[in-house]
Parts: sequence; structure tokens; C-alpha cells
Amino acid sequence: MTPLPAQPGLILQGGFVALAILLIAMFALALKSRWLFFAGVAWLAFTGIIAKTGLLSDFASLPPNIALLLVPTFAATIVLAFSKLGERLSLLPLTFLVGYQAFRIPVELLIHRAVQEGVAPPQMTWDGINFDILSGITALLLFPFVRRIPNWGILVWNTLALCLLIWIVGVASLSFPTAFQQLEPDNIWVAHFPFIWLPTVAVTSALIGHLVVYQKLLKPLNRANGK
Repeated sequence: MTPLPAQPGLILQGGFVALAILLIAMFALALKSRWLFFAGVAWLAFTGIIAKTGLLSDFASLPPNIALLLVPTFAATIVLAFSKLGERLSLLPLTFLVGYQAFRIPVELLIHRAVQEGVAPPQMTWDGINFDILSGITALLLFPFVRRIPNWGILVWNTLALCLLIWIVGVASLSFPTAFQQLEPDNIWVAHFPFIWLPTVAVTSALIGHLVVYQKLLKPLNRANGK
């Protein structure tokens, strides 16, 4: 088990716990689904317990244990985005689907605090090479005017914000202390509780949101083209 480089504060830990629960609750309330809430809570418990055991912070194996969790998680998120669940999400107002991405602002504030406390590596925040807070800020600025913006404009924003998400996932992956590491210091904090919920809840929530926006806006075009 690779220990954290510093002891995280209670505010930092509590912030990640609160954010993860709020994201699960937001999706469940938006779809008015109890089962989705309970499934989300079960996911929090499963990933949290695994992180608590220390298994995910073992980077000596190849592939590292955390990859065995994250790769299937991201793959399942993509599948869910184009499943019946994704179709239900695509029926939500576009204003909601754009505006909810503003949750990335508090995520980035928490990451920044983690860097300041010495828990996370500096490349993971805006002082380094993570610019994902721009996705949250632009979502906050755009959502009141979504109905006035043409679909192509929303698609451009959605694509750029998705690229920023993919970028920071790449930064995080290349910072893992593995044979493929390209960035330092080591990124080990996301393998610990409750920070495991950054990739398994926050990133997946952002990802499914972007994919659902594509589904919502591109389906009418497919129907118009007879597809």
C-alpha cells in the first residue's frame, strides 16, 4: 500500500463525501428513481470499501489495481450513456444537462485544496496543467441562455469540455507511479478513500453528461436524415 504524502484535512475529506452523495442524489431526483439512488449508494460503498482496504494503492502490479477498477468503470459509463438510462437522461431539459456540469467548479476547488495540503500532485490543478474548471465556469455562464444558443454552439461547447475532461484523465493516468509514468510528482491520492470518488463518481458523472448531450442533440438530425 502506498500511503498518502500528507494527512488530508477533514474539510477536504468531507467535501469529497458530500459531493459524491450530492451527484448520486441529483441524478436520482432528476429521473425520479429510487433504484438509481440505491444503486449509486451501493457503488459508493463498493468503491469506498475497496479503497479503504489499500488494494487500489498498490501500483507495483501490472496493470495496477486501480486500472482494473477504472477502465471497466469508464467503459460501463459509456455503455450506460447509450442505454435506456441514457435515453431517459436525454429527455431532461438541455438547460439542466448543460448547467449541471457546473459541479466541476467545486470539484476543482477541492482538488486545488488537496494540492495545497500536499495530498495531490500540483499538475492536477489549474496551477499545473488541469484546465477543467473552465468547463464548470462556462456551464454556469451558458445554462441560462441555452435556449437562445443554436445546437451547433452547444455541441462545440460540449466537445471542448469533453476534451478538457479527457485531458485531465490523461494527466492523472500519466502521473500514476507505473512503468508508463510521464509526469511527477506521483498521483496516488485518488487510490485512497474518499478521493477514489473523484474518478469513479465525479469524472463518470461529467462523462455521461457529455455523451447524453450528444445523444439529445444528434438524434433529431439522424431522424431528419432518415437514420
